[in-house]
Amino acid sequence: MAMNTGFFSKKGNIRFALATILLLVISGCAGSNPSLSYYLLHSAVPSKAQNTTAYSDTNNTNLVFNKVTLPDYLKHRGLVYQVSDTNLHISATHLWAEPVEEGLRKSLSDHLALKNISLTSAKNPLEGNLSTLNLYVSDFISTYKGNVVLKGDFVITDMHSNVHRESFLIETELENDGFSASITAMRHALVELASKVADSTHNTRAPSA
Repeated sequence: MAMNTGFFSKKGNIRFALATILLLVISGCAGSNPSLSYYLLHSAVPSKAQNTTAYSDTNNTNLVFNKVTLPDYLKHRGLVYQVSDTNLHISATHLWAEPVEEGLRKSLSDHLALKNISLTSAKNPLEGNLSTLNLYVSDFISTYKGNVVLKGDFVITDMHSNVHRESFLIETELENDGFSASITAMRHALVELASKVADSTHNTRAPSA
């Protein structure tokens, strides 16, 4: 009987030790969950210039944002960083608060409004023929070189079905390290893109000589 008691005692000690280890592993995993950070591509706080033009200018050009195409890596929830010439890192803790396409549309809409262009998401048949914008983004990413690269093409089709296609390559420098600095640089790149779209829109509306 003494031998059996010792056997069961050792077996019980092993079970207790395994249970203790399991609890430590579970508690360790629960305690190591990283905090999540969320980012907006557009600014939710309008600038003073946006507040002024939103109500004072009634001669805006209407432009229908018909389509936007993004690379697959921008369809992930996590922010993306190019770590080398061949590799990308998709963050698991730094996330977009909304889809990149939605943030891009909002950002362009805000900046184009400052240039007397009203960007709409759908064409109203009652408004007649309107110019349309199609945007094709091939790259929009923060890189290991300390900059953000925005590259692609946009196509503006005016009310007379004239098509203007323009390629763009915009590079903005990161002022600091980290994802917050990357978002700031991405916003600056969209300001430049909005200027290019605005110039092309106004040029297509200019009367021919």
